[in-house]
Amino acid sequence: MTNKLRLSTAIIGSLAGLGLSAAVAQTTVSGNAAFGFFAGSTDNANKNGSYSAMTKETQINLATKGKLNNGMDYAAGFSIEMDGPDTVAPAAHAEGNYIEITSGNTTFHVGADRIQNGDGHITNANGIGYLGQDGLGAGAVLADATGTRSIYPLNGSIYSFFGTGLIQKTGFGSFSLYYVPNMTVTVLNEIANGATATAASSTTATSAGDAMEIGFKGDLGVKGLASYAFYTAGGKVAEFNALDKDVKTYNIGAAYTVGNVTASAQLIKTEGLQSGHGQQAANNATNGTLGAELKGKSVGLAYAVDKELTLGLAYAKADSNEALSVRDEKTYIASIGYSLGAVGIKAQVADVTNYAGLASNDGKAAKILMFTSF
Repeated sequence: MTNKLRLSTAIIGSLAGLGLSAAVAQTTVSGNAAFGFFAGSTDNANKNGSYSAMTKETQINLATKGKLNNGMDYAAGFSIEMDGPDTVAPAAHAEGNYIEITSGNTTFHVGADRIQNGDGHITNANGIGYLGQDGLGAGAVLADATGTRSIYPLNGSIYSFFGTGLIQKTGFGSFSLYYVPNMTVTVLNEIANGATATAASSTTATSAGDAMEIGFKGDLGVKGLASYAFYTAGGKVAEFNALDKDVKTYNIGAAYTVGNVTASAQLIKTEGLQSGHGQQAANNATNGTLGAELKGKSVGLAYAVDKELTLGLAYAKADSNEALSVRDEKTYIASIGYSLGAVGIKAQVADVTNYAGLASNDGKAAKILMFTSF
């Protein structure tokens, strides 16, 4: 604790030496809490039975914004997220960190987990979580000798890694460019103390290079439209063999609302090893290559019955060029959401066939979630 206090004092002193002063700012503390129930069952050759458990996500956010001496706007903040399995890192380490300076419609950004991105699946906006039913995968009821997971692609975005970027607002949407020098989120160099490279060696799967993401989000000048398009490249994990590929993701989605009805669609393709959720890790380990290609297509429909009740449907189809994936994975989701004002409740059921691309590897999952923000 003493060393930390000394370091903090040294940093504050050096900032004061630069002539930095406290600006008139608005500082807020907010957060959210969600608790849920998950249940899954399978119907496959291994007859792995059923599984149920409680789930949890909690988060605290600290944020400030105001004006600089030169008249530009600034914003800064960080978050501490503690999901079910989290202890300290990486969630508590890399959640919602940012300093941003804005001049007109242009914003300069430094941080992690803040810049616009294509995270999530727009076609399951009324449901819970991603389209890929990972709750049925490795470590749960659909786990088998191959340790399979859903092959519906995740976002592939690098937004959760520490980097720097630019956001440019226009009349029809916002463009962004984001650069990450090293795709390692769990350990960073400490300022003014031990500032040396901390990444793992190039022979391990935790070492990765730099990466870049180009993105767009906006309504394209059409009322009721929400669209996005993102391209991510780089961040190659260690070269295990000649077939290894850089991570590349093409992610396009749109949702259009007319009255109480919202229709949505998404196309997503990933190449190389996905970061974050390890969808392909088991299959890659089996056939010894990081060169996998995943493709996903999905559509969704939501209907707002009134200001409290919303109903949703989603359908997703995924395929892979992995040797273990011999069938298209198909997922059907039905969801319902109800607002009690300060507290919301969501429930969804999902039916999955050919999970992880394996023939007759089928399963069902149900989720109930209660959540609030403060």
